[in-house]
Amino acid sequence: MINFRYHIVSLMAVFLALSVGIVLGVTLRGPVDEGLVQQAAQDRRQVQDLRTELDRRDALDDYREAWAARTGTQVASEMLAQRSVAIVAMPDAPNGVVDALSTAVTQAGGTLTHTVKINADVFDPSKADAVNAALEPFASELQLTDDMSPARRFGLAVGRANLAQQRTDLDPTAVDISEALTDAGLVTADGRSEETAELAIVVTAQATDPPATAELLESHVELDVALKSRAGGVVIAGPNSEDIQGTDVLSVRDVSDSADLLSTVDVADLSSGVATTIMAGKEQLLGRHGHYGALTKADAPLPQLPVR
Repeated sequence: MINFRYHIVSLMAVFLALSVGIVLGVTLRGPVDEGLVQQAAQDRRQVQDLRTELDRRDALDDYREAWAARTGTQVASEMLAQRSVAIVAMPDAPNGVVDALSTAVTQAGGTLTHTVKINADVFDPSKADAVNAALEPFASELQLTDDMSPARRFGLAVGRANLAQQRTDLDPTAVDISEALTDAGLVTADGRSEETAELAIVVTAQATDPPATAELLESHVELDVALKSRAGGVVIAGPNSEDIQGTDVLSVRDVSDSADLLSTVDVADLSSGVATTIMAGKEQLLGRHGHYGALTKADAPLPQLPVR
């Protein structure tokens, strides 16, 4: 993303190159051209001014991030008390965002039951047979039908294995489904608890170049909606502060069926966005939804406080 810092660095490079060229030119010519010397000195001063401005902006960015992290922790404190939460990481979800949200859940008083990482093969049409084979033993339990998309079928399975409307112990069927998906290499599950999760926080990928196809994004949304059919709440957390086009978050917001059901946060890669995700999760558990952040189709920066 081209921002102010990019322009500062570019200008610094240009002025440094000019200064070097001027000095070399003056040296080779012999007699000193006073005008060129003065220009070189002016360019050096401007480079120094730009460096100072860049340092100032870096310091302000560090301050804003530190302020948001500390304030967000306080605002979200105990917001998920007595609540159980699962983190579902979509393919290419940044580990840093997964870790930050995992920490935020526990700081908010919640219990992190599972971290489930979904393999990209789940959405690969050429791997559909492997997905179907893993789900077939549970087709009756999951009420799978032939007209369901593969993504929806898989989402129902992940939901049954990890989620429930209310916190409860995992039953044998949930354990069997989880083991089947893991053995098939379709998910990697980090089990921290023998309980189901009421809330699912789905961490998505950053925007890519070239962008993800419409078909892939649609499949991701279908999985998200399927999770909601099992959970008390689902929040889609996107590390999309640099670009939201071609992302799961915008895809959810673009379709009324998902936009009216799920909550989204488009800045989960920022400390402020991590806290907003926790607030959006609480709101989901209370039966409401919203779309938060700074980018396209966000309803507001964060839910209305206090969240209750």
